[in-house]
Amino acid sequence: MGTFFGVMSILISFLCLLLAGFLLTVPTVRRLPNSLLAVFLLLTAIELSGWLWVNPGNVNSWLNGVREALGFLQMPVFFGFFVSSCYSDVAPRRRDLLHLVPFLIALVLVMPGSQIPFMPVSGAEAGAGLRLIALEADALWIGSHLQYYGYMSAVLAVLWQFRRLFREHHSGARSEMLIWLTQLAAVSLIAHTLILVRNLLSYTTASHLVLALQVFGALLALAITTWIALKSLLQPHLFRDVDRRVLALGKRRSEGGSGQEPGARQQQVEALLAFMDAHEPYLDPRLSLAALADQIAMTPREVSELLNQSTGMHFFDFVNGYRVRKAQDLLLATPRQSVLEILYAVGFNSKSSFNTAFRKHAGLTPSAYRARGPEA
Repeated sequence: MGTFFGVMSILISFLCLLLAGFLLTVPTVRRLPNSLLAVFLLLTAIELSGWLWVNPGNVNSWLNGVREALGFLQMPVFFGFFVSSCYSDVAPRRRDLLHLVPFLIALVLVMPGSQIPFMPVSGAEAGAGLRLIALEADALWIGSHLQYYGYMSAVLAVLWQFRRLFREHHSGARSEMLIWLTQLAAVSLIAHTLILVRNLLSYTTASHLVLALQVFGALLALAITTWIALKSLLQPHLFRDVDRRVLALGKRRSEGGSGQEPGARQQQVEALLAFMDAHEPYLDPRLSLAALADQIAMTPREVSELLNQSTGMHFFDFVNGYRVRKAQDLLLATPRQSVLEILYAVGFNSKSSFNTAFRKHAGLTPSAYRARGPEA
């Protein structure tokens, strides 16, 4: 079984080192989150390397003690990765050095002798090297789990806040970054909870379950690392590009602003509205966000952001508003034309969607609007 864990350690560590090298060298403006994720992967490789070289003869060595203490740096780095991924204006600050405190405490605990007051080393616990007394070992074990779930609570709070802000300013839009981060947080919680259950079972007589969970945990760690590697291959933009919507949210979060100069945004709004009035692209029932963005020389993300920030509407509400206003003109100007003919003429492709949009924007049905005449 030792050979199995040694092979798993080599495979996972190799993938972690490969991914870390990719994240540190890939051309990107996402330098901080990529660097933090790379450091987290390197720390993971160091932690899992214990499967390969730690044995009863060197378990109390300085090298293994440092390896165990370095595990307390994983979650601060992991948390920093999530924050810097959600808000692109995040930068390291002096107070972030406080995240080193658990690591420093762990480093002190693995030093020779008892580092806990009133707990002198005696008897069998007075061996050479970095032999931990029972209370020190328990403190490290409990502290590691408390630290993990404390930081994961902060991670989930960051994701919840980012999701709320994103939906508030980009209703109807989809953030691949948010999906990826949520998936990563979920698999991390599953993996660590498995470790917690395994550790708790080690205090019972269910030793066969402990070994089974350890094997499953090793396979799960390999699967997660492979999944991240596939993400970097299939969705490289997650590690290369900055979502402009994320950038805007970051500025809005720190400065209370809109993420863009008001004058420039107003010019874009005026250009968009002028284009809609002059060219009436909404008459095409196949009009999409991408098609409209291409016609006004903007990206779909820029148009979506512009609409949400400046009008408070998502794309389809914005377009349907123009279609309804055009339909209102036709209903009064061409009384011989049927409602069905008008709805097709203004860009709708079904009577139900037309009636729903008309009620939303005009406050009554098309027939009632026509019956009321110009006063409507």
